[in-house]
Amino acid sequence: MLSDCQSNAMRLKTKDIPAIRLKFMQMQGNVCLLCNIPLENNNPCLDHDHQTGRIRGVLCGNCNGIEGKIFNLSRRARRQRTSAEFIASVLSYWEAAEMYPHDLWHPMHRTPDEKRVLRNKRARLKRKRLTSK
Repeated sequence: MLSDCQSNAMRLKTKDIPAIRLKFMQMQGNVCLLCNIPLENNNPCLDHDHQTGRIRGVLCGNCNGIEGKIFNLSRRARRQRTSAEFIASVLSYWEAAEMYPHDLWHPMHRTPDEKRVLRNKRARLKRKRLTSK
């Protein structure tokens, strides 16, 4: 039996998905709603809410997979909040960190130049070991 919120909704048949996906793609300008890349040739996926079943739009395959992972991870971390509230907190945290950065660096962080120097050092050592055999 359908709940009240689903009673007026139409459950799609699997055969209808290509036409509905195309209709949604046209309505959203043929771009992914998350990353804005063209959906043609980027595995367009008809995205839906896994709790309600309602169609939300069309995402590229990459964003569709990432969105699902974000949602699932946020459910584990949300504590007494909704997943959306937790994700909003993460975004606020990142924005505050960008606006008011600390002058302290994590000891494991390496700049691109430091990574390049380390890569070159390892390559030299490897070449040296190979030539000394």
